[in-house]
Amino acid sequence: MKKVLILLTIFVFCMLMVSCGDSSDSGDTDTTDTDTDTDTDTNDNPDTATDTDPTDPTEPTNPTEPTEPTEPTNPTDPTEPTEPTEPVAETCTEGDIRVGDTACPDNPKGKLHQKCENGSWADIEGTCILCDPGDYPKVCGTYAQKMWFTSVSKIGPISAAEGWTRTYFHIVQEQEQDKVHIKATYCNIKIDNDQSGLLAIVMPDSFAEALGTAGKESVIVKNDDGSFGFNQDVFWEIRGIDPACYGDNPAGYTLPSDQNDACVQNWDNDELPGLTVNAKGTMGGNASLGMVEKSSSKIHTGLISKNGLQINALVDWTDEQKIIVVEGGTDVLKLGAQNQQQNSSKQPGFTGPFNFIEQFKIPEGSDCAYIVNNAATIFSPDPVTLK
Repeated sequence: MKKVLILLTIFVFCMLMVSCGDSSDSGDTDTTDTDTDTDTDTNDNPDTATDTDPTDPTEPTNPTEPTEPTEPTNPTDPTEPTEPTEPVAETCTEGDIRVGDTACPDNPKGKLHQKCENGSWADIEGTCILCDPGDYPKVCGTYAQKMWFTSVSKIGPISAAEGWTRTYFHIVQEQEQDKVHIKATYCNIKIDNDQSGLLAIVMPDSFAEALGTAGKESVIVKNDDGSFGFNQDVFWEIRGIDPACYGDNPAGYTLPSDQNDACVQNWDNDELPGLTVNAKGTMGGNASLGMVEKSSSKIHTGLISKNGLQINALVDWTDEQKIIVVEGGTDVLKLGAQNQQQNSSKQPGFTGPFNFIEQFKIPEGSDCAYIVNNAATIFSPDPVTLK
């Protein structure tokens, strides 16, 4: 019996040695067992040998033993809401005026003006303006507008002179959703041409002042791409003529060439009938011309910025002038100027477009003097360098 126990003890000891492998002494220098140990050290240093014996069984892992499950996350659980931030208070410049969002007491389609007082906007009672943008950009209020014409002109005996007219307007707009009611006041008109050394026409301030304010109607159009367009139908102007003479048919009216015609009026209240312009240059000398004029403009392909602060559009136009009296110059000036729209330019560096308006929101209460004095910063540079 004792012999059996001794044998059993030796057997168990041998089994333990096999299952644990040869890892009891890392400094063992026994190199006789080379059948199973592969020494990866090129210097045959047994201390750095890696045991890659594929037959040495490692402690088996139970592949069916379940791992400890992680806490499941619910994909539908909402994230913890963040604390809403306090809205930033709107600041303003003391004394500024704008069209606000407060409805007028007696007109829900109107809006009150607001004035900046002590760093915040305050409603101004009794200052209602029709302002009902609905789903359209808000374009009610005061704007500055530059209208640019490029022309080819016959000025007396000078043919094919390229000319450019810049007209500055003070614009007040009221809005009924897509309909825009406009009051356009003439501020200043400047005319240049590439033959100005021979003949240049100078528009005095009295010319623009005599034209006063014109009422126009425009339409906002929603484009397929979500942007908003701006169009204005043909608008006719007959200048220096009694409106009763053309009535509701300005397009069919023929300008008179006689200063004594009963339809001719002295709009600028000076010595000459019609409207007075001045002629300069070699041909012009220092003459004053009394003229009457028939013109039209059609605004199309416009685009309104999303915030309603800027409007750009193209213009088609016509212009006909009759010089009915010349003072201080030659009779050749009575031939006047016949201007035709030009959609290209022979000028180097002309960036275009050739006939357009650009319109920018300006502070409420601004006048023509503000627009003329700040034209260089309000508007884009002219598409051609003018002398």
